[in-house]
Amino acid sequence: MLKKYPIALYVTWSVALILFPMPLILLLNTSMTHSAIDQLILIDAGIVAYSWWLFEVYLSTRPLWLDRLIGLPALYFVHSALGLGALLVGFIHWYYLVSMGQLIVLTGRTAWFMVLGIALYSVLFMSGWLVDRFKIAAQLKNTLQHFFKHQLSLWIHRLNLVAIFLIWIHVHIIGRVNIYPLFMFTFDTYSFVIFGLYLWQKLVENKHVTVGEVIDIHSISPTVVQLNIQLERSKTNFQAGDFFFLSFKNVKGLSVEAHPFSISNAPIDQHTAIFTIRQLGDFTKKLDLVNKGDKVFLEGPFGRFASIIEASSSDSPLILIGMGTGIAPLLSIAQKYHHSHTIKVIWTTKNESERYYHQDFEALVTGNFDYVVQNHRLNRAQVKEMLTVEELQTGQFFIVGPAFGVIGLKKMLSAAGVNKNNLIDERLTM
Repeated sequence: MLKKYPIALYVTWSVALILFPMPLILLLNTSMTHSAIDQLILIDAGIVAYSWWLFEVYLSTRPLWLDRLIGLPALYFVHSALGLGALLVGFIHWYYLVSMGQLIVLTGRTAWFMVLGIALYSVLFMSGWLVDRFKIAAQLKNTLQHFFKHQLSLWIHRLNLVAIFLIWIHVHIIGRVNIYPLFMFTFDTYSFVIFGLYLWQKLVENKHVTVGEVIDIHSISPTVVQLNIQLERSKTNFQAGDFFFLSFKNVKGLSVEAHPFSISNAPIDQHTAIFTIRQLGDFTKKLDLVNKGDKVFLEGPFGRFASIIEASSSDSPLILIGMGTGIAPLLSIAQKYHHSHTIKVIWTTKNESERYYHQDFEALVTGNFDYVVQNHRLNRAQVKEMLTVEELQTGQFFIVGPAFGVIGLKKMLSAAGVNKNNLIDERLTM
């Protein structure tokens, strides 16, 4: 990941880890009396942990400008890594630092154990660290999701805000810290600005949300629906392969939480967005409740596929590999770049009834556009049969599909000689 976006990610990490907490550390360290010097490192650990948790909250607002620089998957990775790092540094702070105030100890430890519990829950239900790599974890999650719905998981994850508020109280009642007005003013400014940005993004319609209207929704296979949306704002500026977070706030029986879906159409007409959605989870299974004319809210666009293609040489072939509905953003890319790049599309489907875009790809086949479709996933032998040595060595591979399948295919392609920097995906799990 760092090799693909070295400058942007290095800067993001530097700001989050060092520059963001540094003013608070300097202000307190230059103000503390000599009586606390021996515990200064442990006190600083608490400041660092709090700063990282605040920065994590900011990243949860999905800043569009940062997505365009590093991509949302990388942003999510920084978000989760900061949270776990803060948990570890926070442990060092409360376990080794001596405090005589009962309320001080209670607020600090309660906050830490809350974050620990949320982190353990989130590793299984909110990230892909386990479920993307271990089938038993994925099976456990699928079983428990009958009780722990996605919307409930989001609210459990938001309890981090309560924990951070407890830490805010914790700092305010520490006598040897709250006597320094400049530090406390800066500390409160950090807190209020971050929470203000979060609440604004969550509660107030922000400038990155586009209102659309459903102009058509219909099944294109036994398990997949196509959702066509007319956008009210003329300039969404979405690019090939981008995705939006969609929410339906006025459809009875459907969760109001936003869910990510990729655009299937090329960005020729910025007034229309087409989404190809497999009806699998709690939210998507209820899309039958959506009707023509319903309002839909689109947050975004997000994605870096197009910018990566634009920044690369047109001589490098594009290898687009889609698994099931993972083909959706790749159709958008194929339609956009089939005149300017050599493209090979490989689409793996469950069966013939799921080849809903077969004719669309067939229509693009020319001397520099190749298209292969087959039932079931690729294996190692097929990778070597379908791809030439030149494609393996110089091609840019865009892989979209279920996380477990994407990870497995990337390992196969890497073993076949593909440079890891040329293996590109946008899994929204870590």
